[in-house]
Amino acid sequence: MNKVTKHVLAYPEGNKPDYIIPNDYSKYRYALGKKGKNPLVVICMNPSAAKEDYSDMTINRIIKVSSMLNYDGWIVFNLYPERATNAKNLEKYNEKVSEDNKEIIRKFLVEHSISEVWGAWGNINGIETLKLAKRDVLNMLTDLNVRVYYFGTLGKEGNPRHPLQRSEKVIFDNNCKNYL
Repeated sequence: MNKVTKHVLAYPEGNKPDYIIPNDYSKYRYALGKKGKNPLVVICMNPSAAKEDYSDMTINRIIKVSSMLNYDGWIVFNLYPERATNAKNLEKYNEKVSEDNKEIIRKFLVEHSISEVWGAWGNINGIETLKLAKRDVLNMLTDLNVRVYYFGTLGKEGNPRHPLQRSEKVIFDNNCKNYL
């Protein structure tokens, strides 16, 4: 089994995505999720294996947290939309791709009156593409007055921890939110 398919999982019952941009498997994925009136909106690092037909461990953890916090949907955006199972393999930062990413995120947040998002991108390990994309997304969120929260503590680089990071016991609870 190759690396891309080894962590392929089924979506939990009733959580197959209905919001996918683009809706085909391409080099970039700007958004993946299941809409609701009150969805959990998450900003991760970059997309990996999950797509319309199957999930992965990160997406299933996000779905589980959305259920625990009584959200009726879940939407995942990323700092940068290029697919890579290892972020070290991302191509050089592309300003146009980052602008498209920000516009898709902005449009969703405004249309759904979202005032806070779960920051869950983890450490970016000095990857220039991610550093620049993080700057772009955080500036856009600041301009929209959208707050970024995280659970547990920040990672060694001062970034919110990835949903699968297990170095500390994290309580996923609205009372345990910390804000950047």
